[in-house]
Amino acid sequence: MTISNNRVLAMQSRFKSITRRFRFSPRRRSYCAITSATVLVLLVLGVVGFALTRLHYCFDVLVEWKISKICNQYYSNEITGYMCPELCAGDTISEFHCPTAKQATLNPFNPNRFLARKAQQFVVVKHAVPDDSYEKLSWIDSHRHEEHYPTEAEYVGIVRRYIELRYNLQLPFDKLNSLLKLKNKNNHVLFHASMRNSWNLIQNNEYLLSRLYEEKEIFPQVIGTCGDLFLTELLETVEFDERRYHFTNHIDLSKWRYHLKVAVLILDYLEEMAQNKFQMCSVLLAGFGISDSRMKYHDLRYITTEVSIDRMLSDGRACTSDAECSFHDCRSRCNTTVYQCTSGLLNNNLQIVCDKIFRGTASEPGILVTEKSPTRLLRILERCARPSSRSDIDAGRSWGASKTLKKQLYNELTSIYEQLAASVYS
Repeated sequence: MTISNNRVLAMQSRFKSITRRFRFSPRRRSYCAITSATVLVLLVLGVVGFALTRLHYCFDVLVEWKISKICNQYYSNEITGYMCPELCAGDTISEFHCPTAKQATLNPFNPNRFLARKAQQFVVVKHAVPDDSYEKLSWIDSHRHEEHYPTEAEYVGIVRRYIELRYNLQLPFDKLNSLLKLKNKNNHVLFHASMRNSWNLIQNNEYLLSRLYEEKEIFPQVIGTCGDLFLTELLETVEFDERRYHFTNHIDLSKWRYHLKVAVLILDYLEEMAQNKFQMCSVLLAGFGISDSRMKYHDLRYITTEVSIDRMLSDGRACTSDAECSFHDCRSRCNTTVYQCTSGLLNNNLQIVCDKIFRGTASEPGILVTEKSPTRLLRILERCARPSSRSDIDAGRSWGASKTLKKQLYNELTSIYEQLAASVYS
């Protein structure tokens, strides 16, 4: 009993010695509390900042994981696509990575796109991730609990009605068949996978617009698809002189001529958008890019038909201010009689571009506001961004800039450019 008691006392003494080593002094406890509170505050601020700004952090390892997951689904016959063999082989399409810091500014809020190398050029890989707005193509039999898909003819009809309702477009069947490109029709499993992937891509605005208007070459060209992924061309970034508004609005003559040239290309692009009745509802300076000397726009998520945006803005939802009836840069008015959104789109692409890209603000002037800008040009830009006279207002949009004003701006830009070119070679 004595030996046993001695052992117990020894163990207790050793335990007290150990706990004494880990016992914090008042100063250590205070330091620990302050450190924990600081970490907690930083964590909360980080979460709140992420929620407010919607910042996205891209990691190359996650991009590789996403490609690996897609390829595993391809090998298990869960997805199909003409680009899958190349994508998963790892030789012709490789070097998957996040956009660089400069390229990330083009689409800061789109986590579902990254870059890859195809042969000798870089391409953009976009993921048409289905969300709550996507409709399912199949349905489950409540009796047998079996999954059912429409026939090919039924699916073509579904897609045709979907495009007609969303964009007010009626496509001929040959165009539809070219758009769908269904394969493996003799294998039910692969055919249903092909149909399912096709339907997810069709409901993605970027993919659908690029495919529907690929002959017109106004949107980035789709190179291929694999499951919910689709590859597009990477546009040549338009290089503006961003230093012009930090300390001075001085700009080199060569860069000023380049700004004028880009502005003319943008006006040409807006003319093509008007001819096809498209509306841009989120316009960024770095969003424009060039492909084979043609101006295009990188991000199509906020580009839609005028009919579609009119329908969305005048859906009758409750409002108390005009901002509640607007969608990004597309502006509308709140009906203060019934306090509902009943008006359609009131401005247009030209007014948005003049306001955000050409004219800009006092802190960040647009690409056409420099110390070399003639007074006449600045006045036209002001009228274009804030049209007020009858000749400056678009006939169909009471807050939009008119075609007459666009012609004046176009002529002024080309005149300045030609004068600069003549002075250089004289």
